[in-house]
Amino acid sequence: MLPDSIRVPLAIWLRKRGVTTAIQSALHLSEMRRLAVDNRNLKPTPSDAKVLIICAHFNHLKWLPGCVESVLAQNHQAWQLLIVDDCSTDPEANTTLFEQANRDPRIKAINLAENSGAYIARNTGIKAADIDWTHVSFIDPDDVATPEWLEHLLAVFRGREGTVRPVLERWTTDYSKMKSIYFGHCQSMHTRNAWERAGGFLPERVSADAELTTRLGHLAKDGKTAVYKSWITSQRMRLVPDSASTQDLVARKLWLEQRDDELSTLAHSPFKIIPQTIQWKDCIG
Repeated sequence: MLPDSIRVPLAIWLRKRGVTTAIQSALHLSEMRRLAVDNRNLKPTPSDAKVLIICAHFNHLKWLPGCVESVLAQNHQAWQLLIVDDCSTDPEANTTLFEQANRDPRIKAINLAENSGAYIARNTGIKAADIDWTHVSFIDPDDVATPEWLEHLLAVFRGREGTVRPVLERWTTDYSKMKSIYFGHCQSMHTRNAWERAGGFLPERVSADAELTTRLGHLAKDGKTAVYKSWITSQRMRLVPDSASTQDLVARKLWLEQRDDELSTLAHSPFKIIPQTIQWKDCIG
């Protein structure tokens, strides 16, 4: 095996040039087709599940209305959308949040007391939500959901406990060209039991979603929860240049591998993550 000093930079180099992305997209499409065939008799059924949707927002005001519109258009209508503003610096933020929160009584927005990153914002949003949710999922303000998003992921559960990883498409910012397709991490849907036993996101600035997927995979070894995959596109994501997902790739890959090793040693013992949350200043809507 190649040493980390060669292996990891090589993997990042191939990713930046689109080689691994193209291969992974092809593999994901193949797996989606297989899942669709294996589950061809699975049909969406009416569900009384209430899905809590958390949208961590920071300075994406021009795209937020479109994101909210895609939530309003869901086939499954039992949901609450909580927009968590992570101390946006745009002076129009409060006005836009007020407008979006007042589009529907199921939408609420809060302002965090300090900028802490999207994962802490998401953890905090769950603490601020109505208490009667049965499932939780996430959407970013610069992305849009397909109408089947919630309905399909709930159908994949079939009443089981665990997590469903959604199919996500990455597009250029104007949605003129799709760049890749893959099974998502952050936008996964979790049953309440799976979310609470996992303990939420670590208080990191980047890659806490991939770490949570890894943790959920180790937790599933006891059979109490499981991690499933969907086969219909749930969200279309804008690939924004210089976003957090494009930064510090080598350090993030090494950290995730280290976490996987650490969690492997804890797979047969209880482990609890206590996610950091912060106070919020205002509740809008």
